[in-house]
Amino acid sequence: MPDSPRLPSARLRALVAAPDPADVGSIASALGAAGHEIVTAYRVETAVARLVEDQPDYVVICLPARSPDVTMLIARLHARSDAPILVVTDTRDEERVVAALDAGAADVVPAPVRQLELLARVQAALRKRPPATTSIGGNLDGLEVDGGRHEARVAGRPLALTPTEFELLAVVAARRGGIVDHWKLLRAGWPDHRDVDPETLRTHLNHLNQKLVAAGHPGLRNVRGRGYGLRVEAGDLGDVPQD
Repeated sequence: MPDSPRLPSARLRALVAAPDPADVGSIASALGAAGHEIVTAYRVETAVARLVEDQPDYVVICLPARSPDVTMLIARLHARSDAPILVVTDTRDEERVVAALDAGAADVVPAPVRQLELLARVQAALRKRPPATTSIGGNLDGLEVDGGRHEARVAGRPLALTPTEFELLAVVAARRGGIVDHWKLLRAGWPDHRDVDPETLRTHLNHLNQKLVAAGHPGLRNVRGRGYGLRVEAGDLGDVPQD
């Protein structure tokens, strides 16, 4: 496999969004002190774009009384990611709290935030996140991934994958040809380890690619500096992992 820059360890990534930079700063500071990587946004459109591009593990949005409709905002975010969304707002506004929860927020956090409480609520939201149980198939060149049974098949034939290889394939297949960045892959393959050697990730992806190709699938593509995805159409650009 070609040489590439050393990748960071697999820590949690948070998208923090709020119209007020002071709110973003206070929440980002609380989460950053716990070692989480922070991506920020101050506008709705920016938040949506960052959600797609940076693939955070969870989202924290701070909504003051004059902010846009919470239901619409959460719906837009959920349409692009299944990352848990925590809403920071004035919990004395019962109507706003109910609206956020009804729209799919994982939790509503009282403002102003308290660091330990916020971190505890983040961890609780991540624990509640359901594992993938649906089958991933369709226009994936015969590839099917069954998250419930932890099984993968190409053209109906089972793939003999290790548990780590399956988790990597599941997160890549869910993007249906889109690119999954290194952070997400590390989190998927080694969720309980904060410091994984990037060469370990590359080795597992190389083995996974070989198994896919041997089964008749086009395999993986590597977009240098960004991450990996499935080759699901002829003419995809990018390098596949090599020995």
